[in-house]
Amino acid sequence: MLLMNLSSLKMEKKEKVKDFNQRFTTILNKFPDDIPPHNSITIDHYTKALPQDIIMFVKREASVELCERYHA
Repeated sequence: MLLMNLSSLKMEKKEKVKDFNQRFTTILNKFPDDIPPHNSITIDHYTKALPQDIIMFVKREASVELCERYHA
């Protein structure tokens, strides 16, 4: 169920990245500590949820930084 929520999440047209990140983090925090989603799945769902004009900036970030942010 949580993975479905994560995969269906999309950033709204007028939504700020900060607000979207909060929604994304809220879903991630609901995963049990003993079975968190794999880093590659987290990054994949995050980038797919963003609009195309923002994705190019995210791809410039190192994957490690995204992993540290969402799996610290």
